Amino acid sequence: MARSTTIALLQLEPVFKEPLATIDQAEGLIADLRPGQVDLLMLPELAFAGYNFQSYQEIEPFVESEIDGISVSWARATATRLNCHVIIGFAQRIQPSKTKPNLIEQKCYNALAIVSNVGELLTVYHKTQLYPAVDPLWAKAGEGFLRIDLQIGRAHDGAREAVKCCVGICMDLSPDKFEAPFDAYELSSFVVQQDAEILLCSMAWLDSGPWPNPDQTRSGKSWEEVSGSINYWAGRCTPMWKKHGQTFVACNRVGREQDTVYTGTSCVISNVTETLDSKPPERPTVLAYASNLNTFEREM
Repeated sequence: MARSTTIALLQLEPVFKEPLATIDQAEGLIADLRPGQVDLLMLPELAFAGYNFQSYQEIEPFVESEIDGISVSWARATATRLNCHVIIGFAQRIQPSKTKPNLIEQKCYNALAIVSNVGELLTVYHKTQLYPAVDPLWAKAGEGFLRIDLQIGRAHDGAREAVKCCVGICMDLSPDKFEAPFDAYELSSFVVQQDAEILLCSMAWLDSGPWPNPDQTRSGKSWEEVSGSINYWAGRCTPMWKKHGQTFVACNRVGREQDTVYTGTSCVISNVTETLDSKPPERPTVLAYASNLNTFEREM
């Protein structure tokens, strides 16, 4: 039976080290969303605090508990208010082990909290493949990729249905440490192995093109300017496109931190078709993309 899923991508420009200011920005962007209007709201990697930290000591004031930290608390309240699932990136505190309670680890997890539409924290995913230039300075690698069934599908009668999803964070999509064979396709191969339908990635993806005018980060870019990132992401999902009904969703951020510029280009790429032919389309379709600061939706 056909079903739909409506996803809103909250492409923020985080205010570095000022999570409350970023939350104000997020609230403004979703102010017009009504309860039940979307099934899933996604936010970027380290959504509220920013990303380009150079040591654990620098990020430590912004490391949070998954129980009552500012990011998860916001996600739970927002999920309940909007009656939708929420995925948000944050820096998660590593609790001391029971065997070594006095050992305080000078690392945190680069994490994604996944919250249900009733405000329940379903799980926390830890970034598996760390970005070599930044993450190892303060983050501990996770233990592997995640597949989770989320009640974000909608039947024609409005009833919720489970959708098989995998999640990732930014560098998870690239070759591990930029050293693994390109065609290993670690994350997208996992998606296929797990028979998942959607790959959901929260990003803090860098802009490889010319630096934008900092006063025009909301103005957006042309297809020619954003196509490089989108084509790379689509290419990293190559194993998925050999199957019917596969979708990749990226929620990236924009803005600048020190000398680092982020590309935006949040997008939905899919090979979902109206009918199941003998084989899937040769190329997936970019269903929607954005390089400006906004929320956009896509039904599939």
